[in-house]
Amino acid sequence: MRWKWLFVFYWKRLLKSKLYVGASILFFVLLLVRFVLFFSDDMNAGMEYSGDLPSEVFMLVQIVSLFYIVWFYFLYSNELRYGVSSWFADGYRILLEKMSALLAVHALCQGIMLMMSYGVFSLVYLFVGVEPSDLYLSLLRFLAVYQFGPLVLTVLYGVIIALLLETKKVSFFAILLVWILTGPMTTELFIDLSKTVHARDWASLLFIGKHAIQRAYDSYIGFEVDRGGEWKWAAWFLSLVGLALLSSIRFTQTRKERNAVLKALLIFPFLIVLTAYHSLQTNTKAFTRADQTTELEEYRRMPQTIKADLRYRIQSYDISLHGSRAVVRVALSQLETNRPTFQLYHLYPLHSIEADHQPVKFTRNGDLVTVWLPKRTSTLTFSYEIVDTALIPYTNGRIVLLADRAWYPKRRASHMYQAYEYQVAGTRAWDGAFTDQFVPNETYTFTLNVDGDVLFCNVPKRGTVYRGKAQAVTLIKGQGHQLVDQGYEITYPADWPHMAERAPTVIHQMEKTFRHVQQIASTAVSSLPNKIVFSSSGLSSFMAHDHLVYNTNFFSIGTYHMERDYYEKMLRLSVPPKGSRIMYNEWISLATRWLMQKNDLPVIDWSSKSEWFESQPSSVKKQIEAIYQAFQPLDVDQKQQCLRTWYANMDDGWTWDRILEMMQEVNGVGGRH
Repeated sequence: MRWKWLFVFYWKRLLKSKLYVGASILFFVLLLVRFVLFFSDDMNAGMEYSGDLPSEVFMLVQIVSLFYIVWFYFLYSNELRYGVSSWFADGYRILLEKMSALLAVHALCQGIMLMMSYGVFSLVYLFVGVEPSDLYLSLLRFLAVYQFGPLVLTVLYGVIIALLLETKKVSFFAILLVWILTGPMTTELFIDLSKTVHARDWASLLFIGKHAIQRAYDSYIGFEVDRGGEWKWAAWFLSLVGLALLSSIRFTQTRKERNAVLKALLIFPFLIVLTAYHSLQTNTKAFTRADQTTELEEYRRMPQTIKADLRYRIQSYDISLHGSRAVVRVALSQLETNRPTFQLYHLYPLHSIEADHQPVKFTRNGDLVTVWLPKRTSTLTFSYEIVDTALIPYTNGRIVLLADRAWYPKRRASHMYQAYEYQVAGTRAWDGAFTDQFVPNETYTFTLNVDGDVLFCNVPKRGTVYRGKAQAVTLIKGQGHQLVDQGYEITYPADWPHMAERAPTVIHQMEKTFRHVQQIASTAVSSLPNKIVFSSSGLSSFMAHDHLVYNTNFFSIGTYHMERDYYEKMLRLSVPPKGSRIMYNEWISLATRWLMQKNDLPVIDWSSKSEWFESQPSSVKKQIEAIYQAFQPLDVDQKQQCLRTWYANMDDGWTWDRILEMMQEVNGVGGRH
């Protein structure tokens, strides 16, 4: 009964507090200001990254939490100052009841604020045109973890500081220190440290915010929210409750009370370690900078020239995916070796390989698996685990298995990803690409038996399985939508708005650009694939005969055709590399400008070269600059002829001088007419 009266008492105190209510109102005022600034920026017109909008709460939570901590400190320190609880025989119990009642009142208020924030974000999503889906439910979960959770803990910060320091002046320094070290902006304040922390490092438990606050949503994967974040909040809550009990021991009035508190505290370390361990085991690697950096670093260290034996052919695949368990049966033909080599993602634990139902020995070298066969066989069965990694995230049952990833055994002689070095302004830099950006032309018969809801698969569904011929398979289980327009099956992320209205324009522009590309080079595919998967981030881009995966890198898909990056990407997706790397990249650079000029774009920068230009010797740089100077004054048709001749003849023997001569010849012929 007394606890109920305390709850009502603190509820009234809270509603009458100008500081608490003012801070709560300030939260929504700042949120509305951020929305106004966001929508007034023309760069955000397309809203292809509206999923990142909830990241606005991190700064607001950081600001508001300071006011909450100060108010709770003053409230509780003043009560301790007068020592009212010591007037009663059960004074320590009253002290604990006050703490719990204050926590309950604050949690209720934050629950109300959570629902108000959820309502505001939902209305904004509906206003910009984001279609109803489970994205809205995961939005509530995201706000619960990153808004409700940190703000609820502010009452414990204030109470603990009051219990330890009471009304001492040093308490204000303690409040400031706690506010800085425990806020959701910690990862940005200490970015040099946070970007080295992996998702499953113990150090990740030291901050309650996200690994990178600017990025809250990945296409098809969803918001950065998982059981790991919820377990982490539970570990923080238990730690703070335990610290509050420990700080309150000096207010106990009897030995029985002290012993009871000490016995209770003995349980807390076990619970804290248990929740922290569960947090580390369930943290996703999808959004951590350190995990991605480490994985790419592994590829940089992998030897690029490895002996591989590909003296065999693959007839068909039978793939079974149930949960994280993958079983792939590969039917072979023309097997002329007892040591066949396959490509399989090195971070996927490979449990066994069987030949004719008998386990066989195998060795792994990066992404390459060598099978040691005692005798020739017609089938191999691979059993392995699909796990969460930085390059192929797997969280909340959502995963994007792209055709350019080695998520099933492939007949390849290289790793899945290749890193390379180049120079920018004299500085050494690294980049890389997936080796299957241009999928080999061989086709196989695929049969896929997959549990759960599949959003996209380029292999047609027949009954309960997916079966058909394809170069490679892309499988997406995640948040997204699909539509059909002009014969194209379009898959797009759940946070993309108004795609039904914009799809005709997008498809028309892609068809037009692809036809223009075919005027200057032979493309890897004869026509634009009729299955297109769009994304804003997280996915690579590639083009196969039957489907295209296209990542806009946060550009608006409706206006992307006005940007240079669009034309460069279409060229790189459809035109296979030839000749030397620098010559191919300079051809791409000039072809991009030709495409922009052909589409009457007003601003074309003729001076910039490819990223490989800076790493070239001075003599080569002068030759390239001369080619740019010779190319610029040509008319559109002459440029088209130059680019077509350049690409057709480009090989290791094709020289810069020969290209320059060819351009001068074209210019001379055009000038005489």
